Amino acid sequence: MNKDIRLATSFKGHRKRKKLEKLLGPGATGHLIDLWISVAQSNPEGILSGWDEEDIAFSGEWDGDPIVFVEAMVKCNFIKQNGNGCYEIHDWGDHQGYACKAKERSEQAKKAAEVRWKTKHKQDKTC
Repeated sequence: MNKDIRLATSFKGHRKRKKLEKLLGPGATGHLIDLWISVAQSNPEGILSGWDEEDIAFSGEWDGDPIVFVEAMVKCNFIKQNGNGCYEIHDWGDHQGYACKAKERSEQAKKAAEVRWKTKHKQDKTC
């Protein structure tokens, strides 16, 4: 599981962030960041398979109408629907490349640990 996400310093003054605040009000950025953190933890590829508007709003800690939240996210181009009709985080792989590759890193680490384990036990048997 991912323990962090990356946030560009340019996000502070970005037009999409300002637009989201205008649509959803003060604190909207916090909801967006909560959504990103939830996605990094549960869907590191950024594809929200099986998530509906309520799931997305819940993950963003949004207490208002889920449709309003998702429509604002889509309008600001933070999320989109892909060709399969699933929601996904827009350009997630470009901005969260580390999070996207969490499964691959985990698999590589397991393989490396197995190799180290086998090597260690071979050495133990020869002594």
